[in-house]
Amino acid sequence: MGIAPIYINTCVFGTSKMERIPELLGRYSGRLGFEILSMFDLPDFEPALRRQLDALASCPVSFHGPVYECEHSAPRGTEAYERTMFHVRKTLEYARLLHSRHFTMHLNNCLVLPRKKDEMLQNALENYEELRGLFEPFGCRIFVENTGTRVQGNMLLDQAEFTDVCRDNRFEVLIDIGHANANGWDLPRLIDDLQPQIRAYHLHNNDGLRDQHRRLHDGTLDFDAVTEKIRRVTPEADLIIEYVSPALAGAELEEDIRELLK
Repeated sequence: MGIAPIYINTCVFGTSKMERIPELLGRYSGRLGFEILSMFDLPDFEPALRRQLDALASCPVSFHGPVYECEHSAPRGTEAYERTMFHVRKTLEYARLLHSRHFTMHLNNCLVLPRKKDEMLQNALENYEELRGLFEPFGCRIFVENTGTRVQGNMLLDQAEFTDVCRDNRFEVLIDIGHANANGWDLPRLIDDLQPQIRAYHLHNNDGLRDQHRRLHDGTLDFDAVTEKIRRVTPEADLIIEYVSPALAGAELEEDIRELLK
């Protein structure tokens, strides 16, 4: 199975293993792209990113919006909003430079209080429109991801709500299969319900409760069944391996790349 290119989210490299980017491109030339996780909160991230600009200019690139120090559900004019937009503008600079194909957006990252839920969602929808105005003029589309977990208390929308919000707002959607698994969502139904709008997937596994970003087959999610569904229903969607531990940046990552490229 496989539709090239397969994307790798750069979170797995942290800031210390970004040199893996040209190494992997050398081995899988023309078959890999990278989703760059914006980490401008780390002082060594930007220098590490700049060292890889030539390599990244040779392959498909997208950007995952900032997560740390970022909250898209924050009201405009607040410190949290201003901090978020600082990171967004830094991301915008490199997204334009590298001709980013998409920008992955989390509607929220923080704890969800029931009394604040509607306000958080409204703020996120307003901020989504602002992101569109910044990124879409140079061809970078905004993909909205299902995020948060029940155990962490930061799941803003359940499956039915997420589906309705995506439909009502005509979002282009990125489905994170690990988040869906951790929240007990019906993933096949989610794929069917949002099929016309799904543009990409984050691929990782977990224990069915926590957002662990384990390897493709290392968890309770039946990865073979899910990928068969993905390939059949949304064959043109981008596939993005999203691990977070640098310990998986070596042979394990390459084994999973080869599986997806078969």
